[in-house]
Amino acid sequence: MKKRMALGTLIFFACGLVFSMGAAQSLAAEKTTLKVAGISSPEYRGSKSLLAIKEVVEKETEGRVILDVFPANQLGDYTQVFEEIRRGTIEMGLIFLPSQFDPMLEVGSLPFLAETSEGMQEQLSPGSVVYSIIEDSLNKLDVHLLRIYGDGFVGVGLAKEPADPLKPGVNKDALIRVAPLAVYKETAEDLGFRTTTIPYADTYSSIQTGVCDGWIGGSSQINYLSFRDVIKYYIPYNCLFDQTAYIVSKKVWSQISEEDQQVIMKAVNEQADKSFAESNAEDVEFQEKLAEAGVKILSIPEKEMAELAEYIRSTTWPKLEKIYGKETLEKIQGSLK
Repeated sequence: MKKRMALGTLIFFACGLVFSMGAAQSLAAEKTTLKVAGISSPEYRGSKSLLAIKEVVEKETEGRVILDVFPANQLGDYTQVFEEIRRGTIEMGLIFLPSQFDPMLEVGSLPFLAETSEGMQEQLSPGSVVYSIIEDSLNKLDVHLLRIYGDGFVGVGLAKEPADPLKPGVNKDALIRVAPLAVYKETAEDLGFRTTTIPYADTYSSIQTGVCDGWIGGSSQINYLSFRDVIKYYIPYNCLFDQTAYIVSKKVWSQISEEDQQVIMKAVNEQADKSFAESNAEDVEFQEKLAEAGVKILSIPEKEMAELAEYIRSTTWPKLEKIYGKETLEKIQGSLK
């Protein structure tokens, strides 16, 4: 009798152990870990936004979704990361969108898409024509767009004072470095600058040695942090707007429960929405720092800024039709009115 009771007890505990192990395995299987790639240094607010998203998501999903954040190109540059996200081998990222996969991914960088950070937020948020174009293009590449992050307006940093800086189309008597993209080259030349496509890594030394007179492609922050020792003038043209995108593999996204998707979207939306206001405050802060460092800020009054915007839209945009298509640009132009 005692042997039978002991055997029964042993079987009971064995079954309990098997059940517990099965439950633990089930819970482990439900946990989703996403590698999240960033391209900026850990100190940059974009990288900090990923950590803020991580904190909210892991707390509100009660650990069902874990975000492993890798800033500063630790998982590769943005072109490599994008390809990996398409495959699902990297699950998520906050990166530039590489236009070699589809030129439409560059459409958010159209010159003077808006003249204020509020205007850019409207153009680069869900519901806008531009946002829909980017979203559709990513969808075809097996990538899901969560939101676009506002990094900030671009200006021109110069080692010499340009001629007639407020008048577009007038020779500025200055050679500036541009990124090897039509949108940068055409915009700079229509502003009145001569251009060259020096590699970014060589830009500082090229300005220092007089190979070129300056560059377009960076915010006041980048000009302060990386170029303040070689530039003497900064013009906040605000003609181009730097942006990155929170993206996730479509395959991975489809495997996340709707409940957890909503948590992720809530966290991402909060960071994306405030990024545009932060970019504006950051621009003001670093223009002041540039001035304190001895760089003269050639400010552009509101009236002249509006004239610049109108000139570039009417002159530069038609030149970009071969990239984006006339119909697409007309649709975007119509949405600005």
